[in-house]
Amino acid sequence: MLLYMHRIIHPQPFSSYRKAYRKMIKKSLSFLAKWAVIFLIASMLSFILVRFMPVSPVKHWLSSYNLPYTPENIAYITKKMNLDKPLSVQYFSWMWNFIRGDWGYSLKSHLNIRQTFIRKLPYSVSIGIFGILISAPCAFFIGYRASMHQNGFLDHFSAILSVLTQSVPSFIISIVIIYFFSVRLKLVKFFTGNSFWALLTAIVLTALYNIGGLSRVVKKSFREEMGKSYVRFSVSRGFAPEKVLLHHASRPVICRLIATVIANFAGIFGGSTVLEYAFAIPGISYFLGSSMKNSDYTVLQTYILVVVIWMFFVHLVLNLILEILDVRRKSQ
Repeated sequence: MLLYMHRIIHPQPFSSYRKAYRKMIKKSLSFLAKWAVIFLIASMLSFILVRFMPVSPVKHWLSSYNLPYTPENIAYITKKMNLDKPLSVQYFSWMWNFIRGDWGYSLKSHLNIRQTFIRKLPYSVSIGIFGILISAPCAFFIGYRASMHQNGFLDHFSAILSVLTQSVPSFIISIVIIYFFSVRLKLVKFFTGNSFWALLTAIVLTALYNIGGLSRVVKKSFREEMGKSYVRFSVSRGFAPEKVLLHHASRPVICRLIATVIANFAGIFGGSTVLEYAFAIPGISYFLGSSMKNSDYTVLQTYILVVVIWMFFVHLVLNLILEILDVRRKSQ
């Protein structure tokens, strides 16, 4: 209250707000410039690296139709796939069309890449996002209780879960679930029934594989906050340690948890690959797997750029949340 009255009686000069505004603009421009450079570098690397694949899409196409590798056939298919132009022309043409929303067609299946991604990405994204949204609150609660009761049940549970999820691949757990619930008990039809159960199981497994590691991060963060002076001072005045940690030390812990979750968001697309194959979920992994098998340049390089754009928005939203939490912390 005294701090609030002091701000009313002694308001900050206009120059301080102008400096804060300039700092915010400078920070935003720096963020956008950094990601523009990342996007440019990623586009060039993806365009170049996919062309170092052992077998070209032309040879894959000829092999699929049992056609000989004659110079005439190679030249005809290369021209048909628009791969006969110089690499610089192909790159700038692809980038210009990508920015305009035209992501081209698959070299092998001739499917519209943008439409295919829009149709298949929701499956992969929902597995990753809902898995993280479920695991983060659970990990916060488990880590908080584990920090308060070391060597307790939740402390041992989080440690065992972390070790198991790092040592046992998710496809083994998927096979056990499919065999037990679908083959033996016949409760769920993962492949011939409603895909809802397959998607739900994949989300639960994704959350389970995130909870162990995230809960250990939360526990370690709370233990570090317990050693700080403001926590020890509040506890010495008679406040319960549980309430001090939850109400006063939780914000820096949440910031660290969000910073860790940012890295998990990067693996949303690739992280669901095994589960999509295990439960026959029609996500982007099926399309991407066949594209890698056929050296489909257009699909692979577009996929990499989509991941970069996804990570841009992830960093934008989560950094905004971190900034809000940090501002609230400074204002107290």
